[in-house]
Amino acid sequence: MRHRKHTVRFGRQKSHYKATMRHLVSGLIISKSITTTKVKAKEASRLAEKLVTMAKEKSVASRRRAFDVLRSRDLVSTLFNEIAPLFKERNGGYTRVMLTGKRRGDNAQMAILEFVEKPKTEIPEKKEKKKAAAKQPEPKTEAAPTKKPVEKKEEQKRPEKPIKTQPEKPKKPQSRPKPGFFRKIFGQKKGM
Repeated sequence: MRHRKHTVRFGRQKSHYKATMRHLVSGLIISKSITTTKVKAKEASRLAEKLVTMAKEKSVASRRRAFDVLRSRDLVSTLFNEIAPLFKERNGGYTRVMLTGKRRGDNAQMAILEFVEKPKTEIPEKKEKKKAAAKQPEPKTEAAPTKKPVEKKEEQKRPEKPIKTQPEKPKKPQSRPKPGFFRKIFGQKKGM
């Protein structure tokens, strides 16, 4: 009997199922949004929400449990340092599944799985400095000496090498084209 066994196995063995879920959640943590089928999105959503709940605790044991699922230190640190702080006031419902169209090949219902809160991207310091420098007016100096335009030296031209031409090949008399796949199977037409 399957009483209270909620998981959908997608017709896969347990190891294949775990690998699929691991990769879906890893992709979600990396890019904050993934596109997959509706059923896979719902299953991955369940696992992602458990991981975020673990990450809110911020203990060594919870880091190890998250590593057991994700198998990557970079992903665990991203989960604990970037994603979990966004949801410290929220008690659940960290992800959303939005349905999109149907897949062209097999007509499967597609969906976008994403986190409800997304981290804000910070502007690098270089861009901020450029913007600040552009806003400040340049100080005017009086009686600045004028500079003479610098003449560029003419580039030395390389002597051109003569292009070697290949002698023309003698033309062969027109022959019948080689039979294609269907002509080999069904035979040549009499008119050819």
